[in-house]
Amino acid sequence: MNRNSILSILFLLGLLACGPKRLQREYMPHSVHFAHRDWWIKSSPEIQGPGSNVFSYRNVWVDWQGHLHLKVREKDNRWTCAEVYTKDSLGYGRYEMEVEGQLGDLDPYLVFGFFTWDPHTFEDQANSEIDIEFSRWGFPLAPRVLHYSVHPVSLQKLFLERFQSSNSNPQNWNGRSRHIMEWRDTSITFYSYRINRRDEELLESFHYSFKNPPRKKGVEGQFSEAITVPKPGESNQARFNLWIFGAKEAPLNERETEIIIRDFRYEAY
Repeated sequence: MNRNSILSILFLLGLLACGPKRLQREYMPHSVHFAHRDWWIKSSPEIQGPGSNVFSYRNVWVDWQGHLHLKVREKDNRWTCAEVYTKDSLGYGRYEMEVEGQLGDLDPYLVFGFFTWDPHTFEDQANSEIDIEFSRWGFPLAPRVLHYSVHPVSLQKLFLERFQSSNSNPQNWNGRSRHIMEWRDTSITFYSYRINRRDEELLESFHYSFKNPPRKKGVEGQFSEAITVPKPGESNQARFNLWIFGAKEAPLNERETEIIIRDFRYEAY
């Protein structure tokens, strides 16, 4: 066996050895420190929800200014998404983010979400989920891009009182904006501000209260208890994500997208 053949075999063995290590690294827990908090990064080579996505720690980082970056990108012919969530448990309170990006021109297949979630409260509190989301939900000509919701928002039909889609011009959300969720035991109120050079302007709000009818959540044949305003569970988290909607394997325009969360604040009530 000549020298070149030996080198080729050694190279192939090296690739085989690195493969499991790369997979192991994807499964390892990764975290970032942002806005005076520690955040877990969702990362796995397997498909996970929301949608049918692969999430990678490589799509999340904090820059030298302390801003959190989320990115959807392609590597090795595979599109991957980004999600982070607080290590500590949060409850009733004021959740606030300042975000920067072209949210008004977000790819029709992409969703940027700022929301609360508890993995253990499906049966009694519909996962304690409230959302601010930017998306056109797969419709390129959809005129609305900003949406508020208090889950559950649907069970065979939409519960119209549990969500609101903003009529504001989507271009208002290009650049910097500030968004707030005020979560109390009797109500949830949302606010969205456009940040200009010298000031900011309130462009959208939505108020939801216990006076609305209770609703159930249905998932794969299971149903939650009927709820009005969800209660936070013991593992309630604040989350940010950027992901591909539905069963799509890539953004419609097949371009990488990056969103910057400049700040996050939480004040307990």
